[in-house]
Amino acid sequence: MPRPASPLWPASKLDAQRELAGGSDSKIGGMRKLAPTLLVIGLLAATATSFAVTEGLKLEDSPVLRTQITRLFSPRKGEAKIGFRLRREEDLRLDIADSDGAIIRHGIGSGLFGQAFHRFAWDGRDDAGRIVPDGSYGVELTLKDEGRTIEFPQEVRVDSTPPTIQEVKLRHTVFSPDGDGHADHVDVHYRFSEPGVAILYVNGKRLGRSHSRRPTGTISWYGRGRKSGDYRLALAAQDLAGNLGPSTREFTVHIRFLQLLQRRYRSRQGTVRVRVSTDVTAVRWRLGRRSGVGRPPLLKIPAPQRRGRYRLVVTAKGHRARATVVVRP
Repeated sequence: MPRPASPLWPASKLDAQRELAGGSDSKIGGMRKLAPTLLVIGLLAATATSFAVTEGLKLEDSPVLRTQITRLFSPRKGEAKIGFRLRREEDLRLDIADSDGAIIRHGIGSGLFGQAFHRFAWDGRDDAGRIVPDGSYGVELTLKDEGRTIEFPQEVRVDSTPPTIQEVKLRHTVFSPDGDGHADHVDVHYRFSEPGVAILYVNGKRLGRSHSRRPTGTISWYGRGRKSGDYRLALAAQDLAGNLGPSTREFTVHIRFLQLLQRRYRSRQGTVRVRVSTDVTAVRWRLGRRSGVGRPPLLKIPAPQRRGRYRLVVTAKGHRARATVVVRP
């Protein structure tokens, strides 16, 4: 008698093969669904590892704690100072690089240095002893034992070219430093090729400098303590690196408090006409036994009746001017 078919067994070999095939397909499908998940997990693990390495580098102690670097200097006037503090003893070499990263000066400092603040100086020259071109230069610190180089964030700017004076104008070439608010000083307006200070020369001697460092400005000369007369003024420009350019030609200015245009006047028993150079509105005069008040620039003074020579004195604000008046019949 044939055995009856049971629901727990396949009815035939074909049915068994189909069942096995169906199971394989389900496993492959499951693996396909699992692959993206494994990829995401792998990426997350790699990211976490990279983050951990980066954070470890950040937490690593820097061998340099503090830096002091000259930002601008002229090799013709001085040196650039480079200072920094080491956290621990290091075998190092300090180099200077140009804007392209090429080392132009090797070993301005080299050797074994301890845990302290160290200072070095660069004279603005390359390995051949030549002054480097104007521009910005970097400072590089090589740690020999660790086999790495640290680039300082601050740059050193070299400026060896003095500025030029592009324009000079004078205001009040004739002035009186008497404090009355009228032409009390001479103003020198200037314009330079770059920011800098103005240097003022009086009669060939350096007198002072401007407070402003802008490329345009004004420097004033008050002539305090100077007597009436002519003075020669000249101007020079000095940039922020200390380079001093040549001075301009000399400009003549005149100090006058009270000045008579003539030293000798003639009169025929009438009126003496006297021209006065001053910036005050009224002056006092005395001629012989007569005196009075007049208004510049022209004084009309009655002449004495008797012939002879008389002294004319004109005064204003403590200053005086003298002349001789000759009276003829």
